[in-house]
Amino acid sequence: MRRRRSMEPELPMAELLREPERDRLIAFMERRLLRAAPLDGLAVPALRETHLPFPTSEWCWTADSAAAVELLAQPELRRKWGHLADDLTEFLLAMGRGELLLRRLAPPECVVQQDDPRDFLILTGTHSFQGDLSRGLVRQSVRGGPAQRELRHTGHLVEFRLGRQRHCLDVEDSIVEHGLLTRPDGAVLFHESLLKVPAGLLRRSESVVGRLRYEYSISATDPRLMLAVTLRAEPGVSLSDIRLTTALDELSGEARRPIRQVVLGDAAGAALRTAPLPEDGLVTLAEGAVGLISMVEEAPPGTANGIHLHPLAPDAVFSVKAQARSGRLHWLLTRHAVPRLEGGQAFTLREARLITAGTQPGATAAYAAMLHDPGLLGGRDPGLTADVGTALNAMATQILHARHGSYEPPLPPGRLAAMQAWYDRHLTAFFAGLGGHGAAPDPARGYLRALAFALVSLDTMQRATGDGRYTALIERGLALMLPLQRPDEDGGAFADLGQMPYLDCHAAAMLALARLLPQRPDPVLQTALRRAIAALRLGSVDVALGEGRRHNLDTPFVRGRLPGGGGGGAAPGPWEDDGGFWSFKLGLLMRALSAARLAREAGALPLETAELQRLQTLYEASFRALRGRVRDHQGCLEVLTSPLAGEGNAATQPVVMLGLLAPDAAILGIGTRRPVPA
Repeated sequence: MRRRRSMEPELPMAELLREPERDRLIAFMERRLLRAAPLDGLAVPALRETHLPFPTSEWCWTADSAAAVELLAQPELRRKWGHLADDLTEFLLAMGRGELLLRRLAPPECVVQQDDPRDFLILTGTHSFQGDLSRGLVRQSVRGGPAQRELRHTGHLVEFRLGRQRHCLDVEDSIVEHGLLTRPDGAVLFHESLLKVPAGLLRRSESVVGRLRYEYSISATDPRLMLAVTLRAEPGVSLSDIRLTTALDELSGEARRPIRQVVLGDAAGAALRTAPLPEDGLVTLAEGAVGLISMVEEAPPGTANGIHLHPLAPDAVFSVKAQARSGRLHWLLTRHAVPRLEGGQAFTLREARLITAGTQPGATAAYAAMLHDPGLLGGRDPGLTADVGTALNAMATQILHARHGSYEPPLPPGRLAAMQAWYDRHLTAFFAGLGGHGAAPDPARGYLRALAFALVSLDTMQRATGDGRYTALIERGLALMLPLQRPDEDGGAFADLGQMPYLDCHAAAMLALARLLPQRPDPVLQTALRRAIAALRLGSVDVALGEGRRHNLDTPFVRGRLPGGGGGGAAPGPWEDDGGFWSFKLGLLMRALSAARLAREAGALPLETAELQRLQTLYEASFRALRGRVRDHQGCLEVLTSPLAGEGNAATQPVVMLGLLAPDAAILGIGTRRPVPA
């Protein structure tokens, strides 16, 4: 008998990517992106950002290697590419060796691009520095940070007693000398102030009583900014009851990412206490010895900037003061006590400063350790990765296939145990960052794409182990993710709180729901996924390229809008669309659409014929767009990052391949098989 042909649309899946093409796509990562990265004194294989000579080409991002690890964890790929999978897994293990899963590795560098002290620009592998030393202004930000905050090292004061008179002078108002000095391993910025006080009975003249020098040392190999403050009393002058200060100013400008409290402790990050800020005004946060001052933005941990200060002589700290504006930290002043300086004597205080792009709440001891010994980083950027869910799922996928006997030869038991310990450690930290220790999770501290992939990883680990604690965390994650779906009248897409919908984040939420449904065919999840499919549109999207340039493309997209005028009942803003300009977004969407079809085939997602047709149309549109972005590159196949790009990169290649290979089919088929004991 002839087999009756189904009238339902069928999605093209992995069979469209033939083995030779698949291997050429993987070969591009191995031949053009793989590099030996210096890490902890060793050469550890990792994927660099891209093969073209861009300023950031040699950066190795944790999330990029994690996506490649998940790809290569598929049993049929591991048989040929297991060496690459193991190498990149070693990189992930190294990037998350401690409490923090750090975001990237960058070669050491310190490049003075502009050496004018009044308008300088210095780039290191982790930070950029700009400013005007004639005004005592040093502006610092993180390179490649997910959310930029410009830190202003300024706002310093000096206090002292001369005879019976008490004086408080503004450091920046009395600068007489400034400069930028280069050295083999970095640069030094300085400004020097001449301290003058009124003299004579009528006080019509001024007397010089001291010189005050601020030096900022920037290193190619150390992500800390080292601050030294030296006060020298003039000959014949005796200064007493001195307060030298180190300050940060104008911190309140980030209204959507405020700092509302300061954590203080000793140099080891222990004996901690949290000092909340008032609504407005100046407040004393601490009196006496302080070895650590840490501030973190109210934002998702993966994108929250952190500021960590370590006075190298904690016992010299007299007090820590802060000024608040509208409940946000604006000015921070650390006052150091010097009892007395006689004429010609000098005193120097030192402070280490560290900015982290991506900061784990509660990990204060880890940041204190970095401030004390930057060698612990071993070349890593101190920031937390925003895509922790991708890394969790990469490790979980290997654990699942290994425990179900899918790998030949099998993973060594010690390796498997190390991978599971790594997974559990960073899973715990991830949920703690959302409001752990029994506190109610805070949706404002979540990042949708990371949360969605964390849920996918939990589904994977639950299938691997049957452990109920993973099931409990799935419930907690869903309680955070489901409310992030907008009402249908607002587009129906998933989006982070206070953000516009993005196609990749929406697709990640769809993938999480589709992966969870076969083991929990909950009507609430079914409805959410069907609404998410309906929220996808296909049409023309206008993309802003910057400098007034725009590009129009036909693509699947999601749309949404935010309340106008900052909310509070204001009229909604205009509709905004996000589509597949970036190729990785189309790859992730293809994977989510395939997973939805698999959930339907498993009987866990009821879909009408029109909905199936919608899946097919969106999948084929994504596939057509991506086909035009693949080119031959020295015998390999390279996926370009966008329709206008001239290169591919490590953030694009594995994600697009995961969309073409539909790896979730193998995992969904494992659900009923018993795992191999660990």
